[in-house]
Amino acid sequence: MSSRPRGFEDRLKAALLARLPETPLPTPARSFARRYGVPLAVGAATVAVVAVMTVPGSTRDGSRPADGPTGRPSPSATGTGAPEIRKDPDGALRFGMPEPGQVPALVDALKKRGVPAVLVPMRPRSQCSEIGGGYRGPQADPEAEVMQRSADGFAFKVDAKSVPPGYAITFTWADYYPYGESRSIGVGVIEASKVPACDIDYSEGLDELLKAGSAYPAGEPAGTIRIPRPTAAELPEVVRRLQAQGVSVAVSESKPAAECPHPGGGYRGPQADPEAELQTPKDLDTLKINSKTVPPGYTLVFRKPADPSRGVGAGVKENSKVTPCEIDQSFDAPPPPPH
Repeated sequence: MSSRPRGFEDRLKAALLARLPETPLPTPARSFARRYGVPLAVGAATVAVVAVMTVPGSTRDGSRPADGPTGRPSPSATGTGAPEIRKDPDGALRFGMPEPGQVPALVDALKKRGVPAVLVPMRPRSQCSEIGGGYRGPQADPEAEVMQRSADGFAFKVDAKSVPPGYAITFTWADYYPYGESRSIGVGVIEASKVPACDIDYSEGLDELLKAGSAYPAGEPAGTIRIPRPTAAELPEVVRRLQAQGVSVAVSESKPAAECPHPGGGYRGPQADPEAELQTPKDLDTLKINSKTVPPGYTLVFRKPADPSRGVGAGVKENSKVTPCEIDQSFDAPPPPPH
């Protein structure tokens, strides 16, 4: 007889049998994260410091791609103003983290103050051939960094040190995602001679989403299952119950290289449709399972850690790429130096 707590059984059963209505959920702007060592389509509302810029004659207005959807309002059309820009006695300009909808107005406001600021559109791979790179790296002088710590967390500072002559502060931004939200914002500094015309958006399914336009089915499918991320001890029962619900699910064990021939990887990457993500940024410990997050031909894979104290990873793979084990490089890592 099982000694597992009955509370978990009841909670899991209820979660597996739950069926939610077909209503779209609001989705915040996101960047991508990893959790428990398994690549996941997970995001957190943040602004990343990367940097791109445009050259004369390139697309600068962040408009939708030519074959993009026309039925959803873009953040640039919402009238959202720029964040407050303050000027220090020494002439440096400071402003806080912008919301996605504030980026176009922020770029315009910086230009009016004489700052070489550029909005670089993010495009699917089929519409952008730029390789990227050439961004200004970390500076030895903290005052030469464009992003700096402030009383509220982080803020941006623009002056001759952080954006020197011949350079520009750039913002990569996309306005074509469902629900009118930009997925992420990239901010950084680059030499004017190295400016790309666009930045590639590698989100899977983006071309299909843009071609479908307003006809793209928003919201989550009927029959969505939500379960708490299981522990290693709970995995056998979770797998059994999910399989009983018709979900393609497997377990891949983490092992040292000497015991496993499979290097791992091959997980489904970040999705253009936020409803196709296995997890939501606001609840990383809940898995959402349906025909979008685990589509036909794919399998939900739990990565079982060798150390039971570590968390269980979860991701989605094509059926043909599922392996019984994955190499855990931490087994082969050199021991930490003695203190």
